[in-house]
Amino acid sequence: MSAGDTEHHNSDELYDVQRRTGDLDGLGQMRKRFVEIASVDGVFGDVANGTAAESALAGAADAMLTELERAGISVDNIAGNAGTAGEIADMTDEEAALQQKLVTGNSGGGRFYEAV
Repeated sequence: MSAGDTEHHNSDELYDVQRRTGDLDGLGQMRKRFVEIASVDGVFGDVANGTAAESALAGAADAMLTELERAGISVDNIAGNAGTAGEIADMTDEEAALQQKLVTGNSGGGRFYEAV
């Protein structure tokens, strides 16, 4: 990058990722539904092996709840990291703009010269 070039980090996109992934309502709805499935007694009625099928369904729903919990933690981490990256991008852009002003002498102060 040459002295006249500027670099802009798109913190808006990072903050958008934070907002979108921070909404865990979809995972919450899935969790609620799996709890409902896992807690239904007699769902298969008098069907042969219905009790075994009910247990298998409850076990599968329980396993899915475990995976949803893991996904929720992962999604929460992604949201937090995106926000942190957005903050870093903002600070980097501000610092780059300040350095550019210092290099070009547009800081309002005197020019800086290297002492030899």
